[in-house]
Amino acid sequence: MNSALLSSKKMDWCTPQDFFDRLNEEFGFVLDAAATDKTAKCPLYYTPETDGLSQSWDRGGAVFCNPPYGREIGKWVKKAYEEAIGGG
Repeated sequence: MNSALLSSKKMDWCTPQDFFDRLNEEFGFVLDAAATDKTAKCPLYYTPETDGLSQSWDRGGAVFCNPPYGREIGKWVKKAYEEAIGGG
């Protein structure tokens, strides 16, 4: 794994809006699984307080997830995989 992913002091890098917009045109996201009130890209989103790792991501459409960087990223990858195969 790239050590830079584990060394970031800032855990909430925001996806640039124009990049998200291009992805959203193709996928039509309904949920932002790892957001804050300031960074949410979808009307429906999970914050650290509502904990996207412990919630179902099954909201009837595509899920956008720009997970926090650092040592927890493996949990987000696992959660995304589990949700994708229907076991989240």
